[in-house]
Amino acid sequence: MNIFLIPYTPVRHTAVAVVCAAMCAIAWWVVLALAWSGPPWAATWDGPVLLGSLAAAAGGGSVLAEGALRRWPIWRRAVFTLMGIFSAATFALVFYALWSAALGPVVLGPELADPTLVSLRFRLLGWLAAGFGAGVGPMMVRRFRGGLSHLVGGLVAGFAGGLVWYVFGYKPYNLGTDLFLASALGSTVFGFTYGLFTWGVPDELYAGWLRVLTISRHARRIPVNGPDDSPRERFVGHFPRGLDLFLPVEDGVMELHVSVLLNRRGEFRARGLTLQPTSVQRFMERVDLSYDKRRPAPLDTRLSSGDRIVMGPPGHTTVVEFLMLPREER
Repeated sequence: MNIFLIPYTPVRHTAVAVVCAAMCAIAWWVVLALAWSGPPWAATWDGPVLLGSLAAAAGGGSVLAEGALRRWPIWRRAVFTLMGIFSAATFALVFYALWSAALGPVVLGPELADPTLVSLRFRLLGWLAAGFGAGVGPMMVRRFRGGLSHLVGGLVAGFAGGLVWYVFGYKPYNLGTDLFLASALGSTVFGFTYGLFTWGVPDELYAGWLRVLTISRHARRIPVNGPDDSPRERFVGHFPRGLDLFLPVEDGVMELHVSVLLNRRGEFRARGLTLQPTSVQRFMERVDLSYDKRRPAPLDTRLSSGDRIVMGPPGHTTVVEFLMLPREER
């Protein structure tokens, strides 16, 4: 995982999901390889071993991806990843044992103990236990940050994995009768859904930048965020002293033309500071920020990555683009 390879687009939310899916697929393959060569556990432990391994792989993969994105030291990545693996597997096995040994036989009867039964009615709660354990373990490692997303995401992952496992292994659906394929797809979907809903790439790993697109100062750029992420405002214009981004007057830019600020709520906003034409343009939208003398304060609008600020009259315009780039960008 490298933050420089994850652009600030909605697709970034699938990066951790792909990692968790790959980790679960590897865990499934390892368990299958051990089972094929003669497992060191009894047949009644096939379910707990597989589901516990999936919970450990998903939880550990999520923590490992976070450590890589945040550039933790190697020792910290190793320690926290092992904590995520151990805690996720422990909670998953505990919840699985509570269901299969205590609650399950009371609700569904003694048939639950038969390891050859692959009905969703008997095995869905096992998948949910694995997902819930995978959510609780990393949630504790992260000191309960994002607790609701971990719990709900873990349950959704368990349900999705169990459903795919059942559909692709159930004969009447004609989607496949091979439990080999069913367990592979179920494990992969479990990991992907878990990574998609529990922990994504946070916005705090990115910072706002202003980049000039006009040829006079093409590619000139400045950061908006301060070192400590405190509220900050950047001014754009051609006033000779004290401006953050200087642009020539020949391109239609006034002394104080526009400013971009990071407010206390963590929002990036653009403010028009002159009577000259000023607008923010984005897909299917144009916001006029020219200063209105009848208003007590300048007009402003929220900025998103890729928005363009157009300054000056037609034929003499300067275009500045707002971008979200990795915080380590220089």
